[in-house]
Amino acid sequence: MKRRRKLSRKERVVEVYDDIVINILHRLPSKSLARFKCVSKCWRKYIADSSLSYSCRSRRWRPQPYLIGFFYQARDTCERSKIQFFFSSEESSLDIDGSFDQSVSFLGRCAYIVASSNGFLLCNRQRIYYVYNPATRQSMALPKTQIGMNDPTIGFICKVDDPNRDVISFTIVRYWILQSNVTIESFSSETNAWIVDNLILNVPLRLYFFVYMKSPSAGVVDGVFFWLDQGPQITVYDSVHKSFWALGFPEDMVATGNYFLGFSGGDFYFALYVKTSITVWQLKSNIRSRDALWVRKYVTDVATTVPFGLTGFLHTEVQNMDIHPAIPHIFYLDVKSKVISYDMETDIAELVHDFGEYGWRTKHFKLFSYEWHQWPRIL
Repeated sequence: MKRRRKLSRKERVVEVYDDIVINILHRLPSKSLARFKCVSKCWRKYIADSSLSYSCRSRRWRPQPYLIGFFYQARDTCERSKIQFFFSSEESSLDIDGSFDQSVSFLGRCAYIVASSNGFLLCNRQRIYYVYNPATRQSMALPKTQIGMNDPTIGFICKVDDPNRDVISFTIVRYWILQSNVTIESFSSETNAWIVDNLILNVPLRLYFFVYMKSPSAGVVDGVFFWLDQGPQITVYDSVHKSFWALGFPEDMVATGNYFLGFSGGDFYFALYVKTSITVWQLKSNIRSRDALWVRKYVTDVATTVPFGLTGFLHTEVQNMDIHPAIPHIFYLDVKSKVISYDMETDIAELVHDFGEYGWRTKHFKLFSYEWHQWPRIL
């Protein structure tokens, strides 16, 4: 009897051990899985099993991104163009290994991040664009653009065409407007070539981008790119039907101030922030509709809830803003050289990062959200 109980306990231990091993393997990057094939025949069997591999990929290709942190750099001078990174939480820093590149130094000085999408960065240096994966340190230099544009507006989207493969495809759109003429140059990883289109607008548009804060597209849905400039105006380009237009702001927007356009959880959000007051609207109309329908979602005054030594200032302004890519009620605010995570629903604020510089200098910082994938994607 005693012998049977001992065997029973051993069987239970082995069963739990297998579950733990499989659970661990689900969470490891592909490089680690390749190394761990040599641990034992049993581990090799687990890793080689197609159902486990598919399960790992399926979980990691989930539509909701897992935000790890933000890349940032200044755009006012070449001397301050160093690329840096900070984590969005203490927990997120535990999810990545030492191979993660936080400085993107492979391009040298005067290289700029111009956009981020789905765990990849789009960088530019002397008219050459690079797609870069900080998790694998893999980069791809794109062919030189066909035409020269003076600091054009950029759209960048990466997507997974086949969840059973660790390969992504990407599209880049850049444009410049001169009165009624829009010059659009697009690149697809499928064709590996730049294509130029010239459009004539029915209503002339002008760009008012602030030179240090040239923004990438706020988001892309079904081939439709959205941008925000400091005109202010929202510009939209439908890459499928080759059409370009300006989208109206919320009708109940009565004040003027600083603006933000972001994409989160499959929807677009527009925010107006004046001093410490923030109002957020959600776009409810079809993405291809030229008649925008905005619905007010949140109204808050961060001065009453944001601590960390920021209260008591007469001009405590939100200098920069970004939205969580999957949770639309969480915003990241640059206030007095500090990045604050603010939950619009629970009214809870947390200190995420301190730039350690004067507030007037951090206004030149641009944040690029980075989404981590435990099964690294390759180009």
